[in-house]
Parts: sequence; C-alpha cells; structure tokens
Amino acid sequence: MCAIRFAPSQLIVSLSYDLNNPMKIRAKHKVAGMLLLDRDHANRLEKGWNVPGVYLLLDRPDHEGRWGAYVGKATTPGLRHRVLQQLRDRAHWYRALLIRYESNEDETLNSSEAGWLEGRLYDHLVKAGQVDLHNRNRPRDPTLSDDDETSLIDYLLPIESVLRLIGHTLYPRPAGAPDGGGPLFRRIEPEPKPDKPAPYVSPLGLGPNPYLMRDPTPEKVRKKVALIMAGKHPPVMDKGPGRQA
Repeated sequence: MCAIRFAPSQLIVSLSYDLNNPMKIRAKHKVAGMLLLDRDHANRLEKGWNVPGVYLLLDRPDHEGRWGAYVGKATTPGLRHRVLQQLRDRAHWYRALLIRYESNEDETLNSSEAGWLEGRLYDHLVKAGQVDLHNRNRPRDPTLSDDDETSLIDYLLPIESVLRLIGHTLYPRPAGAPDGGGPLFRRIEPEPKPDKPAPYVSPLGLGPNPYLMRDPTPEKVRKKVALIMAGKHPPVMDKGPGRQA
C-alpha cells in the first residue's frame, strides 16, 4: 500500500523583466520545478530544461471554463527537445507546463519516475470535470516502491495549484458559490472633489462665507461686524493659511 501525504503547496513564481520569457514556478517545500511556457516563445526554452520530466500541453479555456490538455513525458534527450517536437506535431496548445526534479542539479527524474508521474497526472485530469484530454490512451506507467511513489505523489498538489493560478480549474464551480471576492486587483478611483466647498462654521454663521476670520477673538468679531454693517469693509475671501480677511 502506498502512503499518501497531503501538504500545503507554497509556490514561488519568478517573472522575467522580459514578459515574453517563460514563467518559472516552484513548490517551496518540495523538489518540483515547473516552467510555464507560451507556445509563441517555445524556442526561448533554455537548454537546462533538456532533462527527463513530464509536461502538459494546455488549450485555452472556453467561455464555460472547460479546457483541453495533453499529458506527456520526456526521457532522453529531454523536455526541451520533446516540447519543440510537439510545437511541430500538435497545433491545439497555447501553453505548456513543464515539470522536472529541481532539488539537486546532478539528479533528475529517471525514466520510471517520469512514466509513473505521467500516468498519475493522466488519472488526475481524466476525472476532472473541466478537462478534455487529447491522449488517445492512458500512458503506461511502471510500478515503483512505496517510498518512490510517496515522493512523487507530492508533485500533484503543486501542479494543480499552478493550473488554478493560471486559470485552468479542474472542477466546475457550483452554482451560487462565492467567487472568492472578485478580481485579484481592484482599481480604486480617487473621490471627486465637490463642486462647492464643504460647509464650515465661522463667527458669522454656517459657511461657505466670504467673511471668514481665522482665530477670531470677540474684539475682532465686533470690529468686523461694525465695518460690514457700516458698509465700509468689502467682502474678502480667506483663501489659505497665512491670509486673513
């Protein structure tokens, strides 16, 4: 019997200054290294990705969120060679998600491990309600030891997390279910300035008032009122700090 571990998938996403370059994604607590590659820029894939691993060729989701995929593996010469070959052989995909071992540069997935992971990814996606697989048959995968299976099964959760991150959900959202609070980014517009100044209280009543005085004293108010009543003091607006009527 194979032991199964479920752990949270904390992802590290690395973006290049050149947005046309691939997006590198890694599960922090595990050894799964992932790369999201746009079809139009597949030729930019580094030769360091010519190692054994598995890959998903992704179709664009439709208006209902359904999407197609092809699950494959690469052994020798490796992922880069295989993806460039699929660039010529398959026209349906717009992105590829590449998965390799990335804990030690001198160590890679072997052929049996890549085949096992390919088969488990197929099983995982074929049961998903939102995915239509292009594979004609289920990939054949070898039998591994319990320890090896336990290690590889930890790849599945980070892969599913990455798919959700890029908008490829596995299961339809139930009707009426919350959408998680709306978009990830919300534009905050500045509040419009009022056409009229906000009311204020002055010694002469509720404003706006052209006769506003700053720091009024009873004596200043009496003098101001006397001048206004006598018609000897023109209205003056107080327009800012340091200017008094």
